[in-house]
Amino acid sequence: MLKKVRWARRSTCRTARPFDYSDHLVLAGSAQAGYNDLAEKVDPRLAGLVSWKNADETFGVLVSAAYSQRRVVEQGHATVGWAPTGTSGGFNPASTLPGYTIGQINLLPVSNGSNWDSLIYQPRIPRFTNWQYDMKRLGLTGSAQWRPSDTTLLTVDGLYSQSKTQRNEDYLEAVFILPTATGKPETIIRDGMVNEKNSLVYGVFDNVDLFVESRRDRYQTKFQQYNATLEQEFSDRFHATLFGGYAKSVFEVPVQTTITLNTDNVDGYSWDYRDNDRSPAINLGFDPSNPANWKVVNGQSAITIARQDVSNSYRTLKLNGQWEVADGLKFSFGGEYRRFKYSSQSFGRRVSDQQSITLTPDQIAANTTIRNGLTGDPKYGSFVIPDFDKFAETFNIYCNCVQTINGQNVDLRIGGLENPNTRSAWVDVTETEKAAFFQAQFNVPLGDMTLRGDAGIRYVATNQVTVGYTASNASIERLVVDRDYDHWLPSLNLALDVTPKLIFRFSTAKAISRPGLGALSPGGAFMARVQGRSFSTGNPFLDPTAATNIDLSAELYFARGSLLSIGLFQKKISTLSGTAVTDEVPFTALGLPLSLLDGTGVLPTDLFVYSRTVNGEGGTLKGLEINYQHQLRFLPSFLSNLGVLANYTYVKANITYPGPGGSAPLVGPLTNLSKESANATLFYEDKSLSIRGSVAYRSGYITAFGGGVSDSATERGVNSTLNFDASASYKITDNITLTLEALNLTNEPQDQYVDEDNRVLTHHQTGRQVYAGVRVRF
Repeated sequence: MLKKVRWARRSTCRTARPFDYSDHLVLAGSAQAGYNDLAEKVDPRLAGLVSWKNADETFGVLVSAAYSQRRVVEQGHATVGWAPTGTSGGFNPASTLPGYTIGQINLLPVSNGSNWDSLIYQPRIPRFTNWQYDMKRLGLTGSAQWRPSDTTLLTVDGLYSQSKTQRNEDYLEAVFILPTATGKPETIIRDGMVNEKNSLVYGVFDNVDLFVESRRDRYQTKFQQYNATLEQEFSDRFHATLFGGYAKSVFEVPVQTTITLNTDNVDGYSWDYRDNDRSPAINLGFDPSNPANWKVVNGQSAITIARQDVSNSYRTLKLNGQWEVADGLKFSFGGEYRRFKYSSQSFGRRVSDQQSITLTPDQIAANTTIRNGLTGDPKYGSFVIPDFDKFAETFNIYCNCVQTINGQNVDLRIGGLENPNTRSAWVDVTETEKAAFFQAQFNVPLGDMTLRGDAGIRYVATNQVTVGYTASNASIERLVVDRDYDHWLPSLNLALDVTPKLIFRFSTAKAISRPGLGALSPGGAFMARVQGRSFSTGNPFLDPTAATNIDLSAELYFARGSLLSIGLFQKKISTLSGTAVTDEVPFTALGLPLSLLDGTGVLPTDLFVYSRTVNGEGGTLKGLEINYQHQLRFLPSFLSNLGVLANYTYVKANITYPGPGGSAPLVGPLTNLSKESANATLFYEDKSLSIRGSVAYRSGYITAFGGGVSDSATERGVNSTLNFDASASYKITDNITLTLEALNLTNEPQDQYVDEDNRVLTHHQTGRQVYAGVRVRF
C-alpha cells in the first residue's frame, strides 16, 4: 500500500501542503514589527495560512499569504578605487608634497608594472554614500492534493509574488579623475603625507571639482510558478513520479534617473585617512547644504534617464521511476526536459548625459532638497540633492522629446538598440536541456557493519541560442550564436555504518554549473562620460564550470541529539566560466567607431575600463569541515536544556586566471570564497522558552584579480566580517508564541578593498535590525 507519510513529505525544499498536517483544519498566522537603528523606521511583516482536508484524507486545500514592508539604509565612505597621482593628466605643476618632487608626484605607470611600487596612490573619487531602499513584498501560495486511491497522489502547487522597490542613491564626491584642462590638471596639492604603502593618506587641495550625484530607481518584480506532481505506486516495489512545472519572472525598471550638481575650483578641500584608514575625515572647504554653492551647467552636470525590462521563463517535465529489485537493492531512472528563456531590453538617452540643462540659482534652490549626512558621524553634514519629483514637474524630463529650457534645446529622447549605452542589454537567450539518468541504490550487510550507497550516471545535452547586438560601421548588427554541448556526469556515494553511532562516508561526482544567461550576450555595453568611461562584453561561448568532487567524512553520534563530524573535500575544477578580465585601454584599442564619442567630451586617447568574460583554466580546491552539536543534558537542573552548535570550514584553492592585458596568467584563490569560516550558536530550549545567540565569522576573500594601468590594482576583495545575532521565543499557550529576533548586533561594516595593500574601496554600514512579533496556530 501507499506509504502516505513518505509521499507527502518526500521533499523538504517546497511550500507547505495540506497533507503535511495531521489536523484536518489548521489556521496559523504571524505578525512582526521590525526596527532598524540606521533607517529609524518601523516595518511590518504579516503572514497567514489556512489548510483543510476532508475526513477521509483524500482531498485537501491550502492557501497562504505574506506581506512585508522594509526600509534599508546603507551609509559610509567609498573611493571608487585608487589611482596613481600621475594619471588623468596629473596634478598642477604648482603642487607641493613634502618629500616628493613634482616629477615623482606625476610619475605615470607603465603597462608591465615595473614601476608600480614607485607610484603614489590617491582615492579616485572619495565620497560619502547614502543608499536607501523602500521595499514592499506580497506573496501568495496555494496547494491542492487529491488521493483517489492509496496508490495515487496528485498535487498541484501555485505561487505568486510581487515586490516593489524604490532605491535612492546619493553621493557627495570630489572627482580626481577628470583629465580635462579644468579638471585634475588644474588641482593643486598644498600639503599631504604618503604612508609606507605609498598611499596619499592626507592631502590638502585647491581647485577641486565636487559633485552631488543622485540616482533614483523604481523597479518591480512579478513572479509566478505552477507545478503538478503525479505520484503512482504500481506495487510495493515499483513507483513512479511525473512532474511538470512552469515559472516566469518579469523585472521592470520603469524609471531610472541620475541627476548631478557640481561646483568647481573649491579651495581648502582635504581628506585624512591617518586615524581611520577605512573612513576618513573630510573637509569640503565649503557648505554643501547651501543651494547657492551648487550649479547645474550644460556640459558639466548630467541627467541620465533610462528604463529596463528583463523576463525569465522556465518549463520542465520530469518522469522518474524507482524499482526495488530485491531487499537492499533499488534502481532509479528517468528523464527530464528543461527550457530556459531570458530576454532583456534597455533604453536610455540618445545623446550624452552631459548634454544637460543650465539652471539659474533660483531654479536650483526651488528644485533641490536636503539629504542628512552620516548618522552620528561629524565627518559629514547635510548636503543638497536634486528633488526628482520637482525636476520632473518643472522641466518635464520624462517627456521623451526635444524641448526648450531656459532658451536651450535639450534632447530628452530615449532610445534602445541605436543607443551605444544600452545596446548590450538587448539580449535573448534560449537554453534547452535534455537529460537522462540511472542510479542503483544498495544496502549490504558486512558482518556487524552495513554498507549503504548509490552509484549512477546522468547525461545532459544542452542547446543554447544567444542573440545580441553590436555596432558595425553605421549600422546595428544582430548577432546570433547557436551552440550545442553535452556532459556525462557520474556519481558515487557510500556510507559505512560501523556502529549505530559511527558512520564513515565517501562520495565522488562530476558536476557542472552553467553561467548566468545574461552573461552570454555577444553584444557590448559602452559608456563614455568625462567622469567615467567603460566598455564591457559578454561571451556566448562560455563553458559551464565543470568540477570533479571528492568528499570523505566521519560522523560520531556520541549522545542523544549530539554529533561530532569531520570532513575532507577536494574539487578539481577543469573549466571556470565567467572569469572577468579588466584592462584600461585607450578608446582607439576597442575597435569601435569614433562617432560614439560625438558630444561626450571624451577624446580617442582617453582610457576606458574594458571588461569581458572568458573561460578560465580552473584549478584545485581542497578543504576541511568540522561540525559539532551537543545537547548539554549532563548539566544540573534547567541548565540541561542548554546546547551548542558549531562548525568550522577551511578551504585552500589554487585557481588559474587570465592575466590582464594578455599578461601571464594569475594563480590565486577562488573568487568570492573565504579561506576560513566559522559559526557558533549557544541555545536554550524547554517546553515554553527558546533562546539562541549566534556568531558568524568569515575571513576576507577576493572578488576579482588584476586591474588596469591607471589604477595598478592587483586584486579587489572584501575584508573579514564577524556578525552577532540573537533570537528568542516564548510559548504563552499551545496556540500563541511571542518572538524576538535581533540581527547584526554590532553593526558590522561591509569593508571592500583594492590591491594587496588593502586600500579602502567601500566601507558601509546597514545598522542593527530587530523584529518583535507573535505567532498563532489553531
